[in-house]
Amino acid sequence: MELVISTQNGVCEIKLNRPEVFNSFNKTMAIQLQNALDTCEKEEAVRAIIITGEGKAFCAGQDLAEATDPNGPELKSIVKDHYNPIIERIRNIEKPIIAAVNGVAAGAGANIALACDITIAKKSASFIQAFSKIGLIPDSGGTFFLPRIIGSQKALALMMTGDKVTAEEAEQMNMIYKAVADENFEEEVFKFANQIASMPTPHTL
Repeated sequence: MELVISTQNGVCEIKLNRPEVFNSFNKTMAIQLQNALDTCEKEEAVRAIIITGEGKAFCAGQDLAEATDPNGPELKSIVKDHYNPIIERIRNIEKPIIAAVNGVAAGAGANIALACDITIAKKSASFIQAFSKIGLIPDSGGTFFLPRIIGSQKALALMMTGDKVTAEEAEQMNMIYKAVADENFEEEVFKFANQIASMPTPHTL
């Protein structure tokens, strides 16, 4: 399975589970994430959602092996049918969604994290707008969310250069809520999620 899903105390953790390719997305994982978010939305017992990654990475974006496969989906279809529905679900679900960034978040992976309501990252994690490296503009809501979070000048520079932003730098520029010491990361994420889940959770942000 491309996802590992567990629910406890009103918190559903959705873990991207392709660690051998740094949790990069293929069609199967994208559809599974869409379905998992749909289930979380309908399930009354779920009061908060965590999206995180298995292994060393949060998500490295699109699996380029699939994107360059002549028998695979076209790039236009990947954006339209895989990523756009994920972002729409994240923004429209009336339950708080926490991105727990446990490692590198690159390309679409970075923008999925920034689309969530709250982003918490390990201090060793990083964010990269990797699109310019392969001649693309940011997708998955990147051109919408990033300038609104950190301002147009910084956002444009990061999009153009593809420079890496450490978790601590991301916190300083208000890109994310908090950078947490690696050894306390999981504890801090679930402590925060449990606090939110115990409170009135519907939102219309």
